[in-house]
Amino acid sequence: MNKAFVIAAALCMLAAGSNVCGAFAPASYMTASAAETASGTCGKSLTWTFSSGTLTVSGTGEMYSRNSQYSVPWADLKDDITSVAVGEGVTSIGGQAFDSCKNLTAVSLPSTLKSIGTYSFSGCSSLTKVTIPNGVTSIGSSAFASCKKLADIDIPRSVSYIGDIAFAGTKWLENNRSKEQPFVIVNGILINGSLCTGDAVIPDGVTDIAGNAFYYCTGITSLTIPESVTIIRDNAFNYCTGLTSVTIPASVTEVGMQAFVMCDKLAEVTVLNPDCKIYDRKTTFANDNESFTGTIRGYDGSTAEAYSKKFSRAFVSLGRVPTLGDPNADGSIDAKDASFILAEYSRLSAGGAPTFTAAQRTAADVNTDGLTDSKDASKILGYYAYTSTGGTEDFNVFIAK
Repeated sequence: MNKAFVIAAALCMLAAGSNVCGAFAPASYMTASAAETASGTCGKSLTWTFSSGTLTVSGTGEMYSRNSQYSVPWADLKDDITSVAVGEGVTSIGGQAFDSCKNLTAVSLPSTLKSIGTYSFSGCSSLTKVTIPNGVTSIGSSAFASCKKLADIDIPRSVSYIGDIAFAGTKWLENNRSKEQPFVIVNGILINGSLCTGDAVIPDGVTDIAGNAFYYCTGITSLTIPESVTIIRDNAFNYCTGLTSVTIPASVTEVGMQAFVMCDKLAEVTVLNPDCKIYDRKTTFANDNESFTGTIRGYDGSTAEAYSKKFSRAFVSLGRVPTLGDPNADGSIDAKDASFILAEYSRLSAGGAPTFTAAQRTAADVNTDGLTDSKDASKILGYYAYTSTGGTEDFNVFIAK
């Protein structure tokens, strides 16, 4: 037991009724002076007790997270905690709640749990196994980082968010990646790909590239991001010093802070979603901590163009945004669009690879059957014939008939 804790407890007993006790440990944090037993509150409706190495949390609702106004009440007991039992009714594990409990070997979590906070179990170097209950949706940044013996982790399908380096430095992470299989993917979240080299092709089905997923992955020279990806989080490709170009597909709605910072060879970034939210900082795309000597490509009037202008980045236009019936984006719905579609259809029918971007496919699929084919071209030709003879109806009204 930490000597400061014991001394504080003794002073509290001697200074009964005085304010001295509150300066050392609030009464709600500690109700017994014996080294083996302590208790207090750790949430609006949560209490904790410590006895014989086990810390038990009981009650309902969220656990407080450590911040400037709140310190973890069992901080002086951390070296004595060997097991943690969180009772039914508790909905969150507070940020830094059990950080650096180096002798913690067992954790029991309730079915009512929804979130595990940042750094909540980081540095628990004796922890070997954890079962995350079904119902948990969020695992915070560095939640289990540096738990070097943690080899067995059960993560349920309910988890939809995993913060950056949540499992860094664990045996589990090391056991789940190799140079042959460098991607660690959980529920569509790519949490680590740092062993990638050469041409990195992210598997289809990945929806979320987690923060720092490719941190210091200096071996990547090119990158293919599938259209299943919807978000690239903060620092995802930080220090990918060999990466020369990247195309961010139309499916991506957000690129996080410093997503491509310190990528010193990055010369070209193409952003295919005209409305993609690009973090408002010049280091979102940067060769170092400030500058970017490459070019950013995007559609006219896009967020990529606005970002480039704000931060003095060279911008290359991809032209107009393709709209329904106008996949070649020339501003007219006519025979040229039908021909454009038929050429792509011919390539696909012969077993060739698709060449249309996601935006072009959406614009070409006028009958919304998920295909780019002669049926779409036929509808466009029908509309072209209609307008050529004086028809004035909008394309959307015409094809809806």
